[in-house]
Amino acid sequence: MKINFLLPCFGTRPLGGFRIVYQYANKLVDKGHKISIIYASGKENKFLFLAMRLVILFIKDVFPLHKSIRKLYVFKLNNNTIPSADITIATACTTAVALNSCSESKGKRIYLIQGYETWSTPRDILNETWRYKNMKKIVISKYLKTIGENLGIFDTTYIPNSIDCSLFRLTKNIAYRKYNVAMMYSDQEIKGSKYGLQAVEILKKKYPDFKVIFFGVKSRDKEIPKWIDYIKNPSQEFLVNDIYNNSSIYLCSSISEGWGLPPMEAMACGAAVVTTRNGGVDDFCVNGETALMCEVKKTEQMVECIEKIYLNAELHASLVKCGLEKVEEFSFEKSLNKLNEVLV
Repeated sequence: MKINFLLPCFGTRPLGGFRIVYQYANKLVDKGHKISIIYASGKENKFLFLAMRLVILFIKDVFPLHKSIRKLYVFKLNNNTIPSADITIATACTTAVALNSCSESKGKRIYLIQGYETWSTPRDILNETWRYKNMKKIVISKYLKTIGENLGIFDTTYIPNSIDCSLFRLTKNIAYRKYNVAMMYSDQEIKGSKYGLQAVEILKKKYPDFKVIFFGVKSRDKEIPKWIDYIKNPSQEFLVNDIYNNSSIYLCSSISEGWGLPPMEAMACGAAVVTTRNGGVDDFCVNGETALMCEVKKTEQMVECIEKIYLNAELHASLVKCGLEKVEEFSFEKSLNKLNEVLV
């Protein structure tokens, strides 16, 4: 079958939602499908769109895609820029809005809901997309399924995200790691990084030998003190071996997540997870069992959770052991099989 994936921007950064789409696209090619990925510019100005088209030519792919996958970069998603297909899959609110206005030539319509995007879309418009009658809706977490049910939508299909445990795996002894805490840093308010930064600064004052590493897609923010190591756009190999496997604790400070991929990846690499109750980690984070959890925007609670693990080797080992067992419950093949059931 011919299958389209619609993405809301050009994807020059390794965004989690894009990586999930790319994983599905590669595996669907292996099953004999013809895949097209259509990227909207996300810009209102055509000059900026053309500039971005030129930039794309010089940027290395952030994720290896099968060579047969067709990539189209368009100014806006509409009936003329989206190719005819047997199935078209919207992957974000703006792409669902565009698909909703297209003709039947786009085939069966599927809405892969990867977050409750209130940070980028007015709530009334967002909720309307969830209620589209002409789209089969997939949610990636139980948190999102609950949001749908609260909106009166009970026909969503739950297909959880997963990671490749042959890539994200334990490679270093948990007792001998360079960093006490690792965290993904972002200037997006929804990621809550300022609260995570405040937490590790408090701990550094209390424990002078405390070591921290941040990573992110942008250059080092001026707010990050020099004593914190920072890696811009780490390769997957570096992320696995030098960050996740080199850190005792992974801190997720997000205010809201559709699914928290980094904490799950870190958990698979033997880091004990401290996370906010952001919704998107509930599928694999069980407080006191596979992670320690705190409320969003609560710096003091983050400090308390990190300190409990930092001072208690037995708790640390228990969280790591249970975390490693938990991530094994999520299989990409299982999720792919569920997706195939929806496609048919």
